[in-house]
Amino acid sequence: MSSVTERLRAVVARTFSLRIEEIDDATTPAAVAAWDSLGQIDLVTALEQEFSVEFGLDEIMLMNSVGEIRSILERRNGAHG
Repeated sequence: MSSVTERLRAVVARTFSLRIEEIDDATTPAAVAAWDSLGQIDLVTALEQEFSVEFGLDEIMLMNSVGEIRSILERRNGAHG
């Protein structure tokens, strides 16, 4: 199975029509034109489907970079990587 990081990068790439190579922990909404408020909703929905989770509003509000999203997923799944 792919790591959390690989799966996360794939979801972000799919959601925002980017190449996976363009995405790392430092990727933020400021660097991705499509990552606006509606893009955030699309991303959260895609993440919930990929990882079979439901995020609370407090977690969604913290999703300000790919690295922060990874940390949230790792805390929820007890997984790393």
